[in-house]
Order: sequence, then structure tokens, then C-alpha cells
Amino acid sequence: MNASQAYRCGMAAYHAADYEQAIKALEPLVQQSKASPNPESTDAHDAVAVLGRFYFGQANLKLAKQHFQRKRYQDAIELFKTAAKLNPIGGGVEQFLAACYAKTGQFDLAAENLQEVLDQHPHDVTTRIRLALNQWRQGSPDAAMQTLTDGIDRHPNSAELHYQLGCVYASCERFDDAERCFVTAIDHDANHAAAHERLAQCCSLRGDHARALELLQRASELKPHDARVGIQLSLLARGVGNLKQVDSAMQTKTTMKSAESSAPCEMLDSEAIRQLGEMIVENPEFVDAFLSLPPSEVDEEIFSTLAATLEHALAQHPEYADLHYHCGQVYRRLGKHDDAVAHIEQAVSMNPNYVSALIFLARLYAQSHRKADSIDRLEEAIRRGADYADVHDLLGRLYQQTGQPKAARTAFKRALAINSNFEAAQEALRSLETVTV
Repeated sequence: MNASQAYRCGMAAYHAADYEQAIKALEPLVQQSKASPNPESTDAHDAVAVLGRFYFGQANLKLAKQHFQRKRYQDAIELFKTAAKLNPIGGGVEQFLAACYAKTGQFDLAAENLQEVLDQHPHDVTTRIRLALNQWRQGSPDAAMQTLTDGIDRHPNSAELHYQLGCVYASCERFDDAERCFVTAIDHDANHAAAHERLAQCCSLRGDHARALELLQRASELKPHDARVGIQLSLLARGVGNLKQVDSAMQTKTTMKSAESSAPCEMLDSEAIRQLGEMIVENPEFVDAFLSLPPSEVDEEIFSTLAATLEHALAQHPEYADLHYHCGQVYRRLGKHDDAVAHIEQAVSMNPNYVSALIFLARLYAQSHRKADSIDRLEEAIRRGADYADVHDLLGRLYQQTGQPKAARTAFKRALAINSNFEAAQEALRSLETVTV
């Protein structure tokens, strides 16, 4: 079984919720995939390997949740570990692609530079947190605490500042202080998944396992793709099962919810989309690798992600014809014909010499019974250099369908002059000659 066949089988099994079979089918792709895919590559095999790796991890994650519900905690733990290793960011497909393909850079500036920026913009919460993290990494937790405390004085309602201060306290084993910070973070942001996870750890340390279970379950609901949370929840649930002081009712209601949605775009991570969009602006051909993927049952998730990414990139760079062209291709793959036509028309209007866009637009027009418009675009593409056998063949068929046999014959002959082995053009020309005779 080659890579494309393994991908199709794996995707079909995944879509059918047969996660054991999906794991078996996709495992060879994981073995073949590179740890750091080439961001410049447009090879379809790289796309197959990358997505195979992602869905292999997702299959492990979902199967782990099934084992968890059946209280097979050890099996769940092993599967969660595999999922966490394959997808440590714990996100959806858009986050995974951004992590794989976005070019790496120095996102954290030196502490001195961050301090200079913070001095100029003391209310910048993001810069303050980055400075504190750098101070902590450099072995100065007290400085990090002070930086974050000063920030809380300025922004007492910032859940993230309270959370980060709690993390620094926890690293110094000041767990009571850390717990207070995490509680405050949740008070200000009830959906702060990381604060729930960290607070659960504090509760577990002081023996409040029932409360820890509740918090981890909530963290799992908020971050359903995070296998690390699943590992902790499984470990704790397994341990709690042996603790007599924990009410049995708590054990029976220990659950884990899945992240299922019929509308993938509603679940997309905006920051990951932004990062992925920046990479595509620099390398639009990135999309080509995914357009070359064999059709599968998860196309909607993959291509909805790419469409959202391209639309975000276009909001920043509406003048880029390449982005419109690739966006049109993605919408075509999603079956959104009108959206595809609109973007390809925009690409052609921006760059009249965009031969690939002219040809693609002609094919779209032909599919919507706009044969005259399709002929116009193909003729224009040929004038601008698209002297290709398949273009002449398509043009010949359109001439034939619109009652122009002489023009059709000329087009098929030109296709054969370029490629004498073009069987479809040979057959079409013979049929024309038969009709003429």
C-alpha cells in the first residue's frame, strides 16, 4: 500500500470513528514523516505525511477518550502519551500546520530589550509576560514575580497575569500562593483552560482529588485536543479509583468530552490561522501540496482551514493575485463554485498575464455552462503563452460543443502537434472527421 492509499484508508476509518483501524492505516505515514517538514516543499507526499501524522495523533486521542470512558485508564494513558508526543501543541489541524510549516524565528527578545519596550509601554501585558518568562528562564524568579505583580497592579483583572504569576510561584514550590493566583485567574476568565489545569495540580498535591478531577474535566472540555490534560485526568482517575475517601459518585461522573463539530471553521484558532497565513503570503505554493492530496472524508476540515487562512491573508494583502488564485482553488475543492469563480476573476483582473488563473477560470466557466466565456479565457491564455496540449484539447471540445467543428479541428490538431500521443485529442479528431465524411 503506497502513501496515498494509506492516507485514504486512514481518513475513511477516522471519519467512520474506527480509530483502531485508522491508527493501523496511518502508522506507516508517521514512520515516514520527517520531524521538521521542509516549509518550501510543495510535494504532495509531504502533505500526505504531515496530515497522516496529525490524524494518527487525533485517532490516538479519540481512542484514548473511549478507553477513559470505559475506565480502562492504563490503555488511555498510553494512547494519550502517543497523541501528546505527535501533537504537543494540542491544537486542531490549523495549529498543527502552523507549527509544522511556519518559519521559526526569535519570538522572545532578550530581557534587556523587553525591559526597554516595557519602560516605553508599561501597559503592554504581552511584553510584560514575555519579560517575566525571560527573567524566569535566566534564573531570576524573584524578578519575574515582581514584573508580573507590577502588571497586576496596573491590570488587576488580567487573568493571564494572575495565571503567569501562579506558574512562577509553582516553579518555586510556593503552592499556596500559586493556588490563589490560579483561582483568581479563573474568577476573571472562567474559560482559562490552563488555569484550570494548574489549579487541579495544586488541589491534587494537597490531597483534594475530587476537586482536582472536576478541574481537569473542565480543562478537558475547554481544550479537547490537549492530550496532556488527558494523561493527567487518566492518571488521577485511575488513582482515585483506589482511594476510599473519595465519594463513589465522583468516580462514576468522571467524564471526558470530545470536540466534535459539523462546522470546522467555528473551531479554528485565530492565532494559528494568522501564523499560517503569514507563511502562505511568503510561500503561496504551500497550498499546492494540499490541493494534490487524494480526496478523503476529512477534506472539509482540511480545506476549510486553508480557506480561512487564505481569507485572513487576503484581508492583510488584498492586492496579491496569487492568494486569490489559491483561494479560488481551495473553494473549488470545497465545492463552493461561486466563491471560487469570484477569487479567480479577481486574480485575473489584477494580473491579466496570469496564465494559470486564466485556464482555471475557463474550466470553472465550462462547469457552469458558460462555454462562450470559457472559450474567451482559453483563447486569451493561449495568446499569453499557454500553448499547451491540454488547453488546446479543452478548447477543441468547447468549440465542438458550441457547433464550431472547423475551429475544434484546428484546436485538436494543435494539441496533437504538441503531444502526438494525446489519445483523447486523437479520438476527438477522428470523431470530427467521421462526422464530416
